[in-house]
Amino acid sequence: MNFALSTLVGKLFFSRGEGISLGCGTVMRNLSVALAIAMTVFTESGAEIAIIIALAYIVRVQSAAWYVKFSDRIFGIASEG
Repeated sequence: MNFALSTLVGKLFFSRGEGISLGCGTVMRNLSVALAIAMTVFTESGAEIAIIIALAYIVRVQSAAWYVKFSDRIFGIASEG
């Protein structure tokens, strides 16, 4: 949901570069926090939460790579100049 909302706001209100920065910046910053909050609600063990937060960094890097990969489709191809 965070990807969709930040992409929509970036596409509607910002230039291509700023929209991509907004999407990557907000989603990457909030992913581990969101996972930590979700895991505290659904688990009782601190060890499980620590593992999930550690895995969030792996997911975060991969999701950023996919976001950049699909940014031309979402925001259009960058103009040279």
